[in-house]
Amino acid sequence: MRKDILKFVRDNMPESMKDLFSGYIRNQLIKNRNFLDTYQQLMERENLDPEAIHHNQFLKLKNTLIHAYDHVPYYHELFRKSDFNPYEFTQIEEIKRIPCLTKQGLRDNYDKLISTTPIRNGSYLATTGGTTGDPLKFLLDYDSIFVENAFIYYYRRKLGYNFKDRLVTFRGIEFGHLLYKRSPMYNEIIVSPFRLNATSLKSYLEIINAYKPVYLHGYLSAIYFFTQLLKESNTRPEFNLKGIFLISENIDPVKRSFIEDFFQVKSSTFYGHSERVVIAEEVGKNEFAFDPYYGYTETIDLGDNTYEIVSTGFSSNTMPIIRYKTEDICKKAGSNYEIAGRWNSEDLLIGRSGERFSLAAFNFHSGIFVHVIQFQLVQKEPGKVDLLLIVNKEFQDYEISIITKEIDRKAKGVIEFSVRVVDKMILSPRGKYKSIINASTDTVGKQ
Repeated sequence: MRKDILKFVRDNMPESMKDLFSGYIRNQLIKNRNFLDTYQQLMERENLDPEAIHHNQFLKLKNTLIHAYDHVPYYHELFRKSDFNPYEFTQIEEIKRIPCLTKQGLRDNYDKLISTTPIRNGSYLATTGGTTGDPLKFLLDYDSIFVENAFIYYYRRKLGYNFKDRLVTFRGIEFGHLLYKRSPMYNEIIVSPFRLNATSLKSYLEIINAYKPVYLHGYLSAIYFFTQLLKESNTRPEFNLKGIFLISENIDPVKRSFIEDFFQVKSSTFYGHSERVVIAEEVGKNEFAFDPYYGYTETIDLGDNTYEIVSTGFSSNTMPIIRYKTEDICKKAGSNYEIAGRWNSEDLLIGRSGERFSLAAFNFHSGIFVHVIQFQLVQKEPGKVDLLLIVNKEFQDYEISIITKEIDRKAKGVIEFSVRVVDKMILSPRGKYKSIINASTDTVGKQ
């Protein structure tokens, strides 16, 4: 089922219709051939020795490189200039002969990075969430959705997850006036992090208690706030959890321990990218292992036990991304890595009634920001935020009203946004940029 159809089902189909067709919609994922094949490979991998796993990774990498050479103009030209022939690729270390691709390089060569051969089941336009205030666009295979989910579901097995388990997810989508939306594809209801406060807690609990989730899922900042409200109101939920899955934010160990202790379960997380070039399973608290079946990941030494993550993904052939400099940093922790670079759960916006949510809730995966070079959210008082934009020459004044409406659909009644085009962002006294500035807690320079 296409990504745009799935989004339409989630956002626009009446709840009664979702219930009626939930089994069929769910089967579009768990009975999809790409999902099942990938999941089966991961299960079979458990019985392989490291040498066999490495060999399988090498074959996946070689196939990706051959496809890029044969069908992608940018890489055909780059490989020839680098005297690199993927058909003669015999040692995985030989990939270092290929120059790295930067985010700016992806922008500058967008059209040349697209495969000239149509990919089965097609592709869709995606963007990064813009954690650096500079969203990036790229194309992904539709089939990569199912491959991605196979890895995620496989990782969830460690907390006892099975395909029938229900989730309640705390993350930002377009809710309008609703507190939640049903997503039958993933057997979940998605609750809005924008309206959660002490007054609305009862309404949230009624929804969640009625659904009886087996797992909570979503942003640490939102789940932590929900848990705080439960504890402060001396309220116990009427559902029993097996675990908590955390996504999209750096993990604060204190907040994590708080929610685990309250619900008496363990939590897990993984590291990934919108570009789908790398995924890493958490194998110990804040220790990650890059998955060799998802991509080939290199760690470039920056000194002082600090490394930049550079990856080549295997799941998307429409626009293969090879030796991609993610700009994320990791440190060695034995044979694994500690990873930084995701959204920081400490950078929060405050709603007019005390609601709290992070940049992840405003994940700007939308074409309306195509002419925006950089953005910044500045808050001086609860319930009011200035959205500052640096735009390109193609930006038109009417786009301000479109952007305002897009954000209002997510946070209407909770935060009032004022959108302004500016010449530069607000920086810290040391010249550092932050996507969210809360004037009550941040020391900032002048715009």
